[in-house]
Amino acid sequence: MNTLYYFIKIAKKNKIMIMVYIAILIVITMLTSGSYQDTYSKTALNIGIVKNEESQFADALIDYLDRENNLYYYDSQEAAELDFYTRFIDGVVEIPAGAEKTLLETEDAALKVSTDITNSQSIFLQRVVNKYPLYYKAMADANRLDLQKLSAALDERAEVVFSVSQPVIEKKFHGFANVYGFIVMMILLKLLGDLNISFSKKNIQIRNRISAKSSMRFKGEISLAQIIIALLVFALVTGFVLVVFFRDMFTSEGLAYYLLIIFLWTMVVALLSNLMNQISKTKALNLMVSNTLPLILMFVSGSSLPVEYMPSFMQKIAKFSPLFYYNQGILKIAENNFDIHFELIIILAFGAAFYLTSLYVNKERKLETL
Repeated sequence: MNTLYYFIKIAKKNKIMIMVYIAILIVITMLTSGSYQDTYSKTALNIGIVKNEESQFADALIDYLDRENNLYYYDSQEAAELDFYTRFIDGVVEIPAGAEKTLLETEDAALKVSTDITNSQSIFLQRVVNKYPLYYKAMADANRLDLQKLSAALDERAEVVFSVSQPVIEKKFHGFANVYGFIVMMILLKLLGDLNISFSKKNIQIRNRISAKSSMRFKGEISLAQIIIALLVFALVTGFVLVVFFRDMFTSEGLAYYLLIIFLWTMVVALLSNLMNQISKTKALNLMVSNTLPLILMFVSGSSLPVEYMPSFMQKIAKFSPLFYYNQGILKIAENNFDIHFELIIILAFGAAFYLTSLYVNKERKLETL
């Protein structure tokens, strides 16, 4: 167990860094989850409009979008792209010539919508703009086109609606669990990555290469050390948050299920970090991975915007993210639906896949050095 001993020894030397990261995790999750509300309020979008057709459909769509958003008109798509890339506008809606004819007489897309996958508002824009032509065409095909009724039908706000009445404390704890899901990824990927880089000193690596230990045992001890640290993070963060902010949750039936899925998710993140450690061998690269990967998973997994409000292709991509199943699990618990076996199994499967992949990558690299 020398590998485990050395890793834990390095962790002890960096105990201040570990405590700082844990404190950051607590502060960020509490600040973010403290503003949790039942309603996801759709703020005004900044929409670039490129109008190349004069028609009832084009005018009706613009009138509808102009009701609660800020519209900016451009002569061409190219003219709008600069403002789109600098995020002055959240997206661009181009109404090409013949858009209404295309909509009513063919199955082709009548509009050209440019959105940014990293901008939740932009994703919401695509959903709204894509939905309007569908309703317009349906009403026109039925000879019941009424623009006022159409706008009324689409006048909506995205809401997080719980199917059962929930105390405020449980709703807020759901908000904490939701935020914890992606914040803990950012913290652990950075923390465990930095510790692993510190562990990769030349004298330690030489000792490992001449050791009689198998690759699987060596990686097992490293993974165990990282899981121990992740367990420490889980215990300190959830323990502190429950005692200080959510004492009333101790009487909640759902607390045990919340702790189970949060614990499992933290362990899986540790295994994901173990895999990423095989890729990021420098602190600069580790910083980039720890900042970028959680943000990507957050946007595609429903942490910042409900998955059902994303485009259909994004909803399909979300199912390949472990964070998606974590979010689905905590939402079920919030609705007093404690049948989360499927979500737990999928999260476990991702953890196993991360571990086995890290073993394979490490084996290949060890063979290259021989």
